[in-house]
Amino acid sequence: MKAEQVGEGVHRVADGLVNWYVLEEDGRLALVDTGWPRSWPTIEGALSALGRSPADVETILLTHGHPDHLGAAERARAATGAPVRAHRDEVARVRGESKDASPFKLVPALVPQLRRGAAMRFVFQATVQGFMTPKWVREVDAFDTGDELDVPGRPRVVATPGHTEGHVAFHLPSRGVVIAGDEIVVRDPITGASGPRIPHDAVNAQPARSRESLVQLEGLEADTLLTGHGDPWRGSMGDAVARAREADAD
Repeated sequence: MKAEQVGEGVHRVADGLVNWYVLEEDGRLALVDTGWPRSWPTIEGALSALGRSPADVETILLTHGHPDHLGAAERARAATGAPVRAHRDEVARVRGESKDASPFKLVPALVPQLRRGAAMRFVFQATVQGFMTPKWVREVDAFDTGDELDVPGRPRVVATPGHTEGHVAFHLPSRGVVIAGDEIVVRDPITGASGPRIPHDAVNAQPARSRESLVQLEGLEADTLLTGHGDPWRGSMGDAVARAREADAD
């Protein structure tokens, strides 16, 4: 499994239809999201491709607790000894304690979308990769909106609720990078449409709030947008948000 460098000390791993990231600085590593529940071998392979090992991972950051981002976090925590960290409002979901944590909550909205080829592909891959049987994280450390985290790249926590209640993006000002999770995607896994856009409402817990959260991204100083689905996007965050709104209006 190859890790693609997409910014200074920022590596992207395209794990099927979902992305996760490795942050690197002075020999220190952090993971941002951990793919699918069955992604641990992929994580080991990507670290090996970087000439590193699980022992080098010091922190695991989560944008949110959907099983294609939460993924192998508990397995990674056990293997590396690194803490798993999520927004305070997302901790219950990541631990599997929220009433909305179960992936079966997504099924009623997803079923009508299965007429779409893209949605069928995503659901098939998700099923194979253990999406419906997530491994909840036993121990989760909370961070708060606006925190600057003492991990590689010193990401700042930007609250973008709506996709889930405690969804966040990470802004790395010194590297000109925003890791947006699923607040914006560059390829919608449900429709297959490309370009910056809000994910389909079938997977947003609070669609209106997700749209409102776009304002939190548009003023960030960065020229690289990294998302949970789709290729890296180069340009200002204001332009990315404008394109997302335009796509939403179509």
